[in-house]
Amino acid sequence: MSINTFSAKLKKLGVNTESITDTMPLRGAAGLALPQKVVRPLTVKHIQAIQKIAHAEGVSLWVTPNASGNGLQVSQADGEPVLVDLSRMRSVIKVDNDSAYALVEPGVSYRQLSAALQAKRYDFWIDSGRNAADSVVGGICDRSLGYSAYSDNLLMQCGMEVVTADGALVRTGMGALPKGDCWQLFKFGFGPYMDGSFTQSGLGIPTKIGLWISPAPPAYRPFALRIDDEQTMVAAVEVMRDLRINMVVPNTVVVVDGDSERKLLGGNPAPWNIYGGLYGLPKNVDILWGMLNGIAAQLKMRLEDLTQATDSAAQARAGLMQGKPAAVWHDYEKSVGSRYLRLVFALPIEGDKALHFAKRTQEIAKAAGCGVTVEQGTAWRTLMGEVLLSYAEGDVQRALACGKTLISEWAKQGIGVVRADPTFHQAVAATYSDPGFNKLQALLAEAVGASPARRAA
Repeated sequence: MSINTFSAKLKKLGVNTESITDTMPLRGAAGLALPQKVVRPLTVKHIQAIQKIAHAEGVSLWVTPNASGNGLQVSQADGEPVLVDLSRMRSVIKVDNDSAYALVEPGVSYRQLSAALQAKRYDFWIDSGRNAADSVVGGICDRSLGYSAYSDNLLMQCGMEVVTADGALVRTGMGALPKGDCWQLFKFGFGPYMDGSFTQSGLGIPTKIGLWISPAPPAYRPFALRIDDEQTMVAAVEVMRDLRINMVVPNTVVVVDGDSERKLLGGNPAPWNIYGGLYGLPKNVDILWGMLNGIAAQLKMRLEDLTQATDSAAQARAGLMQGKPAAVWHDYEKSVGSRYLRLVFALPIEGDKALHFAKRTQEIAKAAGCGVTVEQGTAWRTLMGEVLLSYAEGDVQRALACGKTLISEWAKQGIGVVRADPTFHQAVAATYSDPGFNKLQALLAEAVGASPARRAA
């Protein structure tokens, strides 16, 4: 492997190899041997050259969609890797006001896409996570979950362009049809559905991704259910499952304990808190609000209308459920010095399991000496449990050991990790041990020119 030769060849093409000065994109790879060099391509041709030369020289590549680092791809190959930072590719290529979609490059952040819509006076919501600086493409490729009715980021993705390890340019779905005009309108095209293979993997570098965006509804009424005891929380989750599946509450319904909420977004939450939103025609929203009032009274919960919220966490939750990132999220990042690692588990939407997951996870983390938050949110028929483990400076091994304990313990109970920071990828992959599944992944990697050693674990 020769990084010097790799760098020299790229320099002739106008792509410089530089020393890394900003390590924020590598936050989720804490504990791994980090790259020291970075290249910042500007065009698809640059990426094709980077892939071809890296493949020829045996240089392993890490890829970050932008400087935020969400969606970071990490190679497990031996030797010093090089980081490919796609931040310079930040064009909002197209926004279609009639069919409600956008086509963006990987460097585009949620903040930038929202600004582009506002500049055109288009009344759309962009589903995002807490951080406005995160890459839209990074969120899709990491299969992240937002908070609005369009919260399933991968489901709302439509059409993808990637460069594989041998430098080949691939357009998925209807993008493979010459002169086709439905690339961002129909997800599947003809034949095997390929887009998912380029998420949570190192099988290709994304260069363009389409996504459906949500027209602002005629009426929106965010709410919180404040709960004082565990028994009521269990019953409330059971009720919210039915409301979510029947699309009465169509967005991500969040369940979070008071301690986690204070750490994440501040404010003055109850011991247990459930957040959701009502969307649609004003009269319909009023009818549904009356139904929520009845449920709250029956279970002895406090129903709050967050439309005029003054509490910082309540304001942040109201914004998140209409696609607005939470500015107070940066207070959490500052409080832990950006030293935190993420795991997301999938479990059934069942009250007793939600309670057990939150309490047991916190017990394990606190026993390990880690800071911890647990936020659970509905994704169609699944409850996604996001765990953030924070650690003191120089003490990342404590968080790594804790994370691996959580991965192992929950896997034994049939609760698997579905999203993880790269430092946990190998530990998570080991829990998905079906031989046929692993063989198929290896065959896919070989088919696109990425050996199993080079693909992200």
